[in-house]
Amino acid sequence: ALGQLEFNDDEASDTSTFGIMPVVGTFVSPSVTVGLGVGYSSVKVADADAVDAVTVMPLARKYWNINEKFYIFGQADVPLTFYDGATGYGFNLRPGVDFFVSNVLTLEATFGQFGYNAISPDEGDAVGTTSLGFNSMDVNFGIKLLF
Repeated sequence: ALGQLEFNDDEASDTSTFGIMPVVGTFVSPSVTVGLGVGYSSVKVADADAVDAVTVMPLARKYWNINEKFYIFGQADVPLTFYDGATGYGFNLRPGVDFFVSNVLTLEATFGQFGYNAISPDEGDAVGTTSLGFNSMDVNFGIKLLF
């Protein structure tokens, strides 16, 4: 089990964001996991109505053992996001590291994203973003519980 929790309030752009996405998964082999995240997000800009979304994200991870407690991994995920009046979709590969603190607790970090994500409104053309990045200055840390 792992997840994401985010809150931002940017006074310069008068934008506030909130997001939560718990993820659960299981090992299907000693070095491969499959999982599913289901989340909610909301973005509010100035006095406009908030834009709310629900995301469903299946994912798979492959782990490579460096030593007894330290692993690197590659994650593939396919986020599907549902807005009022639009649908988002994508495919991403994310590199990361995982350090086993104990048999049930790990600390992990992802750094970078290689993928394509798009938003397709009910009317009009889809708009996509290609991400090709390995950024050690933008690391996402997390804590994972193993059951």
